[in-house]
Amino acid sequence: MPAWLPPPDPLHDAVAWLWKDASIPAFSRAAVAVVDRHIWLVGDKVLVRPGAHPRALARGTTVIPVVHVEIDPLHPPASLRPAEPVVLDAMRSAARASTSGWVQLDLEARPSQRADYRELVQRIRTTLPREMKLSVTALAWWCRSGAWLDGLAADEVVPMFFRMGRENAPLRDIVTRQPVALHPLCRASSAGFSRQETFPREVISRYRRTYWFDETGWKDIE
Repeated sequence: MPAWLPPPDPLHDAVAWLWKDASIPAFSRAAVAVVDRHIWLVGDKVLVRPGAHPRALARGTTVIPVVHVEIDPLHPPASLRPAEPVVLDAMRSAARASTSGWVQLDLEARPSQRADYRELVQRIRTTLPREMKLSVTALAWWCRSGAWLDGLAADEVVPMFFRMGRENAPLRDIVTRQPVALHPLCRASSAGFSRQETFPREVISRYRRTYWFDETGWKDIE
């Protein structure tokens, strides 16, 4: 198990994603991103289940609620539109639970769903309180396709530089050696990394805020 954890840095915020009910890693005491609700899209069905319940949430630790929308790989919906009311309701609920002023949408939309995805993000932005900031995760390859991210109605885009599938090697090389080839929203503001697939420190330090995924759900720190 990798022993590396993000070092304390007052100029760079490091936030742990909590998908399971685990203790909070020390580097993420200031803020955590917690899955508030799982939404699973299977054909024409929209299934909902509750998210994580982090333990030992310290006084002063702020929470970024995450709405995780998963698309079934074998029976994907033809459109995201039937799920829109459920997702909007989940995002409004997440906003009420937020103590950080942020909420996050995690939805790995397919190319055929791009228009639906962009419209959904716009609808979320409209339905949220004006003062609430909207963060969205992005698949790494979206950073090479401007049509996904140009003008997206989000306050923060978090490209996920892990679990990049068949394009893992070339994408890692671009992120490491040719960041100018990435969409501007994927270069310096925020990014998501994995504890198991980490990058050189100079890559990580480009980003003002980093989110961290751990395959064990941080259970090995207990």
